[in-house]
Amino acid sequence: MAVTTLKSLHTYLRLLENPSELKRKMPSASSQRSLKEGLSEMSKLVGLDHAAFNDPQNIASVVGAQRFVMIWGEPSVTAHVARIFDSSRVLLTVLIDSGHFERGTLSQSGSPSGLAYQQTTTNPHQDSALDSLKPVLAGDLALTCRLFRVLFEHMLGFASQSSAQQGSAGLVNELTGSKEHGRSFLATAMFILGAEVDRENLLSFMLEQGLFGMQIFEHLLQNREYCDAYYTFRRLERAFVASPAEEETQLRSRMDKFNAQFGGKPSSAKMFEADGQDKARVDAHLAAVDLLEAMALTPWSISLSHAIAAASSNCVRSMETIARHFERFADGEESKEQANKEIADHLMAFARQFSADSKAATLP
Repeated sequence: MAVTTLKSLHTYLRLLENPSELKRKMPSASSQRSLKEGLSEMSKLVGLDHAAFNDPQNIASVVGAQRFVMIWGEPSVTAHVARIFDSSRVLLTVLIDSGHFERGTLSQSGSPSGLAYQQTTTNPHQDSALDSLKPVLAGDLALTCRLFRVLFEHMLGFASQSSAQQGSAGLVNELTGSKEHGRSFLATAMFILGAEVDRENLLSFMLEQGLFGMQIFEHLLQNREYCDAYYTFRRLERAFVASPAEEETQLRSRMDKFNAQFGGKPSSAKMFEADGQDKARVDAHLAAVDLLEAMALTPWSISLSHAIAAASSNCVRSMETIARHFERFADGEESKEQANKEIADHLMAFARQFSADSKAATLP
């Protein structure tokens, strides 16, 4: 079996920057799968036990804990999340096995099943090339979930309510048809999978390929929907909150755990005042942590790692800044568009400040 290298992985993933080829590999028509059905198909694709996604923690790693609820043992999501999930599933399927839908079409038409796949894998002079991502992802639940999550978060952040209703393949074609989105998908996929292939040399390789830097951060962060993608879900998660002391204890525990992943120390900063149970404020802080955790899956996390290494309080300060804009949006002091812009500008400034020495950086 050929050894996967950063070069072979990059060559394969460049499918994300080829809209016409990607569109050709998309299903011509596809009925929307439910969350449960889609998770089952994903597990089969990478050889996982289909029962893996019966665990709410694993579902949370795919779509975020705040975006689903278990009802009688079954995961339930809003219609918008369901559409974004299914679009992300289609893109993940093509990304893992680029001939998956083509083989299905050939099989249905009576042509020999697997012909398209065989034609791309029998060249003896390309034995180092990847034919699919199955060798990289096979049986690896955590890695599969991380890869899906970045695709899902990107789509949720950039797809409008109207575009999400055009069908799974349609939304994928719309986003990947943009040079900026294709580049963002490529950078994040390379960042996650490349760390499994060759962590030590990944960052220098991504720099050489133009997959890390301020332009990539612009594509990832600017003109993105943050309020609807994060705060709205927290606002609808609970009708009531606990006491400020209880909420702060839980939030501090979560932030300390998040910081610790990057070598940071616990923070003692005061988060909530003890003068009242302000639900909008609690929701805003939780949404800010949700956002930071999602961004930590992308190349932006290099800046986060540098920031926490400089001072553990930097992550808490960033969370407070983001939460402030969510709260101002909730109180009607900022429009959604203004809050989204302010949050994007903050994340860009954060990236600029803490990625300046990225050439000498190591992955977190």
